[in-house]
Amino acid sequence: MERVATLWIGERFSFLEHLCLKSFADLDQKPIVYHYGDLKDIPGYVEARDAREVFDAPEIYRDPITRSVAVHADLFRLKLLQQTDQIWVDADAYAVKPFQTDQGYLFPAANRRRQRIMNGVLALPGDSPALAEMCAFAFDSDLVPPWWPEEQQRAYLQIFGRSTYWSLPIFSFGPPMLFHYLYPTPEHAKAVSRKSLYAIPLRHRSLWNEPDQGKLEFLDWQNQTSVHFYGSWFRKIFKDRAINPGSLVDTLLRKHGIDPNDHPI
Repeated sequence: MERVATLWIGERFSFLEHLCLKSFADLDQKPIVYHYGDLKDIPGYVEARDAREVFDAPEIYRDPITRSVAVHADLFRLKLLQQTDQIWVDADAYAVKPFQTDQGYLFPAANRRRQRIMNGVLALPGDSPALAEMCAFAFDSDLVPPWWPEEQQRAYLQIFGRSTYWSLPIFSFGPPMLFHYLYPTPEHAKAVSRKSLYAIPLRHRSLWNEPDQGKLEFLDWQNQTSVHFYGSWFRKIFKDRAINPGSLVDTLLRKHGIDPNDHPI
């Protein structure tokens, strides 16, 4: 079975990460968790590895304002795809079924209106032309996004002088970049439906904690591959709110034997 992998920067998992990671293990697809040595909360159902094996960066790249490590994770993801045959999964992706690629490809179809390809689940073969172009942009370019209009590029450089990982908008190496380099190519034909990987769209997030799970039936999520729980939104919802008995989150936690009291948000 193919391997799935993620990166975790921090000392512990919340019950969300425990739930999602164990969902893979319970499908006999033991996940790999890369970390930089700070992770203390390592359950037996994951395989922990040194992140420096993949991306030995001189520092953890954090947004200067929010301190988010999203940029570092995006860069790590590119290196992971370039160097291994592992499937990248965000730590908030819950596996309904084992993940498998089609000749090394696994990603959702593009949102053409927004010009985005979601990257919470992503696999590309090491010889992917789109992957090579993304890596060239991220690691060997002036870091000025070529998908920006020329006027925006000029204005940006006038303000910052030059582009860096710190000055770019936080998700520059995520969905916009993926769309720019992957959508116009023949490789996009390998896309699967967004529904299969993101079975419950974010706009229906209130249903995560809905006691009546019948309200989820129209989404047919149990016949898809995964449910994405969008960690930042999940934390906002459950930081100071009880998990409703019988809700989807309650049911999944019980199914996989995760006690949220042991791993608070």
